[in-house]
Amino acid sequence: MTLTFAAIFVVLWIGQMLLVYRQSQRYMRAVATLRAVGDTATGRHRKTGLRTFVSIAVVDGAVADARVLSGFTVFASPKPQPALIGARIDDLIAGPVDGVTPRVAAAATHAAELYRGQISTAARKRRSRARASHPRSLASAS
Repeated sequence: MTLTFAAIFVVLWIGQMLLVYRQSQRYMRAVATLRAVGDTATGRHRKTGLRTFVSIAVVDGAVADARVLSGFTVFASPKPQPALIGARIDDLIAGPVDGVTPRVAAAATHAAELYRGQISTAARKRRSRARASHPRSLASAS
């Protein structure tokens, strides 16, 4: 009896892992379509037993496209979120956008904050590369 229970448990566990893998692949394909549109960032909101992920594609400081993954089960799939399209990054950080649930708004705010962090990190890297390619000793020698 316990061997049968253990076998059933293992089979269900492996099945669940396969379903999670398939869900993550579907979500990554959705994010790949966003990367073709512009710079991307993915934010999350976590509540007991429920997670919400929002991926945004940003062009010229505004959301050009967005996908939301939210649900209780591994059968949840990413869906377009038209209410976020056109929203400025600063507006997402400042507060929730009309037409979305509080969970989606929190995840979108997180994505916008991460996007802003990516932009500032990229700017710092560009400045440090520019300084490295133009050392002061060469500038003062001429």
